[in-house]
Amino acid sequence: MINTCDDLERPFIQYLTDQVEKPVWGIGPLLPELYWKSADSLLHDHEIRTNRQSNVTEEEVIAWLDSKPPSSVLYVSFGSEVGPEMEEYPNLADALEASNRPFIWVIQPGSGGSGPPPQFFEGQPGAKAGESYFPCDLDKKVGERGLIIHGWAPQLLILSHPSTGGFLSHCGWNSTVEAIGRGIPILAWPIRGDQNYNAKLVVKHLKVGCMVSDDFSQLIKKDDIIKGMESLWGDEDVKNRAALLSAKFKHGFPTSSVSSLDAFRDFINQKAV
Repeated sequence: MINTCDDLERPFIQYLTDQVEKPVWGIGPLLPELYWKSADSLLHDHEIRTNRQSNVTEEEVIAWLDSKPPSSVLYVSFGSEVGPEMEEYPNLADALEASNRPFIWVIQPGSGGSGPPPQFFEGQPGAKAGESYFPCDLDKKVGERGLIIHGWAPQLLILSHPSTGGFLSHCGWNSTVEAIGRGIPILAWPIRGDQNYNAKLVVKHLKVGCMVSDDFSQLIKKDDIIKGMESLWGDEDVKNRAALLSAKFKHGFPTSSVSSLDAFRDFINQKAV
C-alpha cells in the first residue's frame, strides 16, 4: 500500500507490481479529510493543525493575499527538518528582493543549520546566536510586496488562495501533493532523499513544474533562482497542465484510491477464508 494514486504515478505502480509480482495499491494521497472536501474554497489550517507558533495569524495572511493580484504570489517554504545550505539563504533573499514579484517566505527555526530545529530564531527574544538564518532588513526593502513568516505557516490556506501562483518547494511528498491538488505549479529545490525523485516526478513526468537549477552539486545562486521563477511564470503549458491535473481531484479523494482500498479489503477477505 503506497501513499499515492493512479492519477499521479500509475506507470510506476504498475512497474512495481510487475517487479515484486505481488499486488500493489495506491491508496493516497493521505491528506486531511477537510482538504478533499473543500476543493473550491479557502482552507483554514487552524481547523486541522492547531497550537503552532508563528509571528502571523491566518487572518493577517488572508488580508495580505487578498491585496495581491490572482496567481501573482510565489510561496517559498522548505521542510521543517531540511532546507538549503546557510550560504544559499542570502542568495534566496537577494533573488526575492530583485524579482519584484510578491512572495511569502516561510523561515523555519534552525534554517541553514544541522540537526533538530531549535525553538527560537536568532534576533528574536530567547534566541541563541547562530541558530538560524534571518534575512536582515529584507522586509524593509520589499515592503508590502513580501510577507516573511517566522515559524509555522498556514500552508493549506496559502496554496488554496487564488493569489498564489507558484510554490518554491523542497518537494517533500505532502507539500508536493498539496500543491498539485490545488493546481499550483512547483519550482523544485529538492534537498535530499525522496525529494529528488518527487521533483523529477513533478518536472519530468507530470510536467507541472520546473527545477530551480540543472546542477544541484553546486550551491544555488541568486541568478539560478531568478531564472527559475521567470521560467515557471513564463511557461503557460506548465500552468495549464497543473490546472488540468488538479481538476482530477475536484470531487475529493481519488476514485482510483477508493477502488484500491476496496480491492485490498477483498484481498484480505479472500485470504481469511
